[in-house]
Amino acid sequence: MHMEDRIAALLRPLLRKTMIRHVLFSYLGLNLLLLFLLGAVSIRDSSATLTEEVTKASYRVMEQAALGFRFNLEEAKRTLAGFAGHPSVVQMLRAGDRLPVEEKLLHERNISDLAFGVSSFQSLVSDILILGRNGYVNNLDGRKSLRWDYPFGDQPWFKAALSAPQGSGFVTLGLHTQNYYVSSALSRANTSVLSIALPLADGGREPVGAVIANLDLKKINGLFERSSYGNGEQIFMVDANRTVIVHKDSGAIGRTLDFPEIGRIEQGESGSFFSEIDGKEQLVIYQPTGVDGLRLLSTVPMSEIRGQADPLRAKLTGILYGCLLLNALVSILLTVRLSRPFSRLLHTLDSLGEDSLYVVPKNYKYLELNLIGQKFKELVGRIEQLVKMNYSSQIALQEARWKTLQSQIQPHFLFNTLQLLQTEIVCGSAADSNRIILALSSLLRYSMQRSPGTVTLQEELENVRDYLFILAKKYDNRIRFVSHIEDPALLEGRTIKLILQPLVENAILHGFRENPVDAEIHIRVAAVKKGILVTITDNGCGMSWERRRWVGQQLSEEEMESGSIGMRNVDRRIKLSCGPEYGLRVRSTSGGGTRIHVLLPGGAGPVHEKGECVS
Repeated sequence: MHMEDRIAALLRPLLRKTMIRHVLFSYLGLNLLLLFLLGAVSIRDSSATLTEEVTKASYRVMEQAALGFRFNLEEAKRTLAGFAGHPSVVQMLRAGDRLPVEEKLLHERNISDLAFGVSSFQSLVSDILILGRNGYVNNLDGRKSLRWDYPFGDQPWFKAALSAPQGSGFVTLGLHTQNYYVSSALSRANTSVLSIALPLADGGREPVGAVIANLDLKKINGLFERSSYGNGEQIFMVDANRTVIVHKDSGAIGRTLDFPEIGRIEQGESGSFFSEIDGKEQLVIYQPTGVDGLRLLSTVPMSEIRGQADPLRAKLTGILYGCLLLNALVSILLTVRLSRPFSRLLHTLDSLGEDSLYVVPKNYKYLELNLIGQKFKELVGRIEQLVKMNYSSQIALQEARWKTLQSQIQPHFLFNTLQLLQTEIVCGSAADSNRIILALSSLLRYSMQRSPGTVTLQEELENVRDYLFILAKKYDNRIRFVSHIEDPALLEGRTIKLILQPLVENAILHGFRENPVDAEIHIRVAAVKKGILVTITDNGCGMSWERRRWVGQQLSEEEMESGSIGMRNVDRRIKLSCGPEYGLRVRSTSGGGTRIHVLLPGGAGPVHEKGECVS
């Protein structure tokens, strides 16, 4: 009776019309059906799937082979260009038959030295022919391996090189037989070769010859063999006439391909199809090489692909049965009990940060999920508190640096100004002494008074004028200040205090050192799309590339080096107060002065040109 009660308790949720039964039967039935269909289709289409994988793999290896071919071909072209551009080669092709013997010998020696530097182990070049219409013939070994009586000028491939349009650059000559080597050159004589040429012309643009690079077909085929799929795949190269020019079987080179569907290789950049070749069904894959008229072809026997698919079918069948059983167990144990509570928790996490960091407490039914939700809420609260504390600390740090800047500047500047005032009282005029006193008092009042967080641009400019007036008197009026205000209304724009004077002081200190001569400070205020642009320009010594790079790093880094509080301090204060899109940009060249752009927020009104000059 006790066992019967247990069985009834287990079956009760499944016998009644409950959500558990509905979700279980629906989810389990649908998943079993889909899994069975997927397994059946996978088993049936295993050959097609493997064929597709083979095709993708072949595409990748053929792309790699084409990339290696293009890379080595570029190396060969650079070697060819080096020969074609050599003065001795050009001279021998243009006037070799008319040169004195001593000059010919000198050019021949130069060409021999040039040929000595070409290593066939590092490129596809097997030999380089230098052929001229005047009958001049040479190669890498100084004509030792060439037949002296061979009529190069009558060969179609040489004529094709000479008849190429002027300015066409490198010309692919296609496949031809190397019957111009002596019989002792066993690796070259009477073998097929692929050549590229670079024609040369005289001053009248008439062709006088060509430099021709013969490419080693065995090395090209080596690139393809290393990339082939399995033992049955063959990768080879054909030209525009479907003639095989590179193949691991030397007997196949020069053969014209002719099998069903061969015309499809000319219908697109790349693709694949099935065709019967030599009585066997094969997968044919074609790919461009990046060289006009040349394509890569790959053939894989379908018997090899099907042989690899049989073990795959057996594995898929076993996996299908295992997945059917596992899916039934997992569906019963997890789907009903965990899907909905976890979905609610994930929804809460996903919605965090859309409007605020506040987490709405919810009941997720299970104690563990409720604990996770509560701990996450506490963590978010701590993160929000730390963000606020970090922001306040940043503002306090920048304020402290600003006050440090003030305390460093004022005593030194005040001492120099008092010395200047003493000299002016004793030796100068009363009017200048009075104006120095007024300028100094304005500077001290402006920097020391407790004013609101922002001031007008007009006040900032007046502070710069007072500062530059004192410096101009100190240096016997060798500093000139010019300001251009495009619109007087811009001067009513609000900004943070003491941002222009440190930049002007920095320009004088680093741009003119301690001996300014014909120094000029130019300040321009203009309305731009993002706000107000203040440009401070000096005609000082400027910055080297290294110094300008260092200044850029200081403006972009979060932490700054000790002592670097002028320009960096101003930039950080602007960004913290106005936003990261505002701040400083520095432009400078060595000996060409320095220009500092200060972008501030503000409205862009109508522009009126106005100039003001103060000496």
